[in-house]
Parts: sequence; structure tokens; C-alpha cells
Amino acid sequence: MKKLSKEDLKLSNYKNIPSLQGSLYIIATPIGNFDDISLRAIKLLDFVDILLCEDTRKTKKLLSHLNLRTKNLISYNDNNAEKKRPYILKQLLLNKNIGIVSDAGTPLISDPGFKLVKDCYSKKIHVTHAPGPSSVINALVLSGLPTDQFYFGGFVSTKKNTKKKQLLKTKLNTMTGIWFDTCLRLEDTLKVMLKTYGNRKISITRELTKTYEDVFFSDLINIQKVLKKRQSLNIPLKGEIVIVIEGYNSSFDLDIDELKIIIKNKLENLSLRDTVKTVVSETRFSKKIVYEEAIKIKDKL
Repeated sequence: MKKLSKEDLKLSNYKNIPSLQGSLYIIATPIGNFDDISLRAIKLLDFVDILLCEDTRKTKKLLSHLNLRTKNLISYNDNNAEKKRPYILKQLLLNKNIGIVSDAGTPLISDPGFKLVKDCYSKKIHVTHAPGPSSVINALVLSGLPTDQFYFGGFVSTKKNTKKKQLLKTKLNTMTGIWFDTCLRLEDTLKVMLKTYGNRKISITRELTKTYEDVFFSDLINIQKVLKKRQSLNIPLKGEIVIVIEGYNSSFDLDIDELKIIIKNKLENLSLRDTVKTVVSETRFSKKIVYEEAIKIKDKL
């Protein structure tokens, strides 16, 4: 398994790399389904001399599943990164090849690994990435929302005031937004989102790539109803989730008078049913409000 091709070990365009030193390999691992790991990632997991792990226990499970030996695993996370980074850099300069993995998915996303990469570049240590699964991209392509432009907000804050500030900063962002959160905080987050963003389209995903993968797609008001119903049936969501939220659109700023004009124009060419469906999809107004206004206008035509 140790034999790697030139493509497996392919260097980046970074120049002037000393010949007698190791490389840092950023290795993406599955976010749930172990079958999603790449052949290159398997080779590199077996090749590196040291493997930096967010949680060594979780990495051991993956290595065991792949029938790879448990090698020199070093815990590297938010709590100890500053302390361990000098040792890691020293080992790289001593010609050790080091890999870095997260508990799931692509390393460095919402974790401190980028500081290690930055320090490697300052010391002219070669860094490369074996790409693979990412919950951010997975949730985006499953969301039913525009994928051509998006931003990643990271974890929604546990503090309500900070959470409000986070969302307010992105209120007028026209790109699709992606956030991490936990199911325990989801109810409060959705309330703040509705108050901040208005009734936008939203997708909530959990257990991605696993047997019980869930994808919920609706608007903020209806999503809250769905989750409350699940709680009443004693089947609440559990674990970490990815929230994908519709970007800002100028139609969100419409007032009721402008809504009436839009409905009237649509009714000239569409049926009542198609008018309601179209206007709801194009504005922030709920189906109930649009329907009530459409009935009033149709009766006058």
C-alpha cells in the first residue's frame, strides 16, 4: 500500500521547496458513509509517517474499516493546536510526511488547521490536498437553492445577541447562505432567521450520506411547523445539521400594496391557482396572504 504514483504525491506550483523535508497532506475523509473515501486518500493515510487527527478515536475507526495500521496518531484540535504546532513543523523539517484529517469531511473547514498551513508556507514546507467529501458542498447541492454563488457562515453562535449580529451582517447578501448548527439550538436559530431575513426558502440537512439522511426543503414558516410536528410525535432531529438559506432578493422588500399590483398583473394571464403559486415563489409573502389578496382582487375583476 505504501507505493504511491507521481500523481498521488504531485507537488503544487510552490517553488523553492527544500529537498530534505517532508510534506503536509490535507486529507479529506467521509462525512458519514465510509465508501465515499477516495483511493488517493487511502494511499496517503497509509503513506504518511504521522497523522494529525481532530479526535484520534474516530480516526482509528476509519483506519480499522480500511484495514490500515494504526500509526503515530496525534490529536490536533482547537484545544491544543497552538501548543503542538512547533513540534509538527519541526517533524516536517526533519523529513517526516504528515497527514491531517478532521473527524469527517474536508479538514480546515471551521477548525484551526489553516494556521498550520500558513506556517508551512512561511517555512517553505510543501502542502497539498487530497480532496473529497464536504458537508458544505453536499448540503448545497441537495438544497434546491441556487448553487452558482454562495457563502459559508460557519457555526451559528450559541449566544443569541451574537447570532442576531451574524445574521444581520448577511441580510442583504444575494448569495445562498450556508451555516452549521445543532438540532438543540435549531428552533431558536430559525426564529431569529425568520425575524432577520423574513420568510425565505430554506433547506435543512442532517446525517448526510448515511442511512437516515434527512433533507427538509420549504420556507422558514413551514419548516418550523414540520419540526414542531416531529417533536410532538417524539421524533425530534438530533445531531449537527447544515442550514442552507435563500439569498436576499429585492422582492422581499415589497409592501402589501405592491403585492396587490403584482397579483393583479398575474391574474390577467394566469388562473387563480397559478397566480398564487407564482407570487408565493417570487416574494416573501406566505401562501395564505397571497391567496386572500388574490381572491379579493379576482372578485373585483
